[in-house]
Amino acid sequence: MSEKLKKICGKYWPPGKEQLLILVLLGLLLAVIAVPTEEKKKEAEEMEPAEEPQPAAADSDYESCLEQRLEALLGQVEGVGAVQVLLTFEGSGEKRVEKDATVSGEESREETVYEERSGSERTPYVTSESNPRVEGVLVIAQGGGSSRIRQEILEAAQALFGVDAHKIKIMKMEGTK
Repeated sequence: MSEKLKKICGKYWPPGKEQLLILVLLGLLLAVIAVPTEEKKKEAEEMEPAEEPQPAAADSDYESCLEQRLEALLGQVEGVGAVQVLLTFEGSGEKRVEKDATVSGEESREETVYEERSGSERTPYVTSESNPRVEGVLVIAQGGGSSRIRQEILEAAQALFGVDAHKIKIMKMEGTK
């Protein structure tokens, strides 16, 4: 066994120029790989937001779209006639972002998961998004004076939006008999 060891040591010891060059290059490679990792980790911790879910901005397109669709539908119902609708909303919706739980020793914390966009643009990864909930309904209709039409409009609004009857107001449009 010692003869094999002496033979191997004799072949590789003392190290030649090529072996020293390989060792130096390996050391440089390890140093280059390790340094940027620490900098990126620090940057990510500094850029991380503190909030949990992010509320969505009030989306008037969503709200006006619902109003227009309800107006169009009610306008097709016999006896309703011309109609205008106003909806009120609770809140402005919500966006939930993805979080990763990291545990190091006895300490655990959550970190936001980001999407990489073009260049260096990073945005939180949104896992779910909810629209604001309809809270109240106002309907002004030509046929709003008829109790039968009022009942049909009330039932339609309750079925579509799950709103209690006391939060739905149906009125007769001015200038109609």
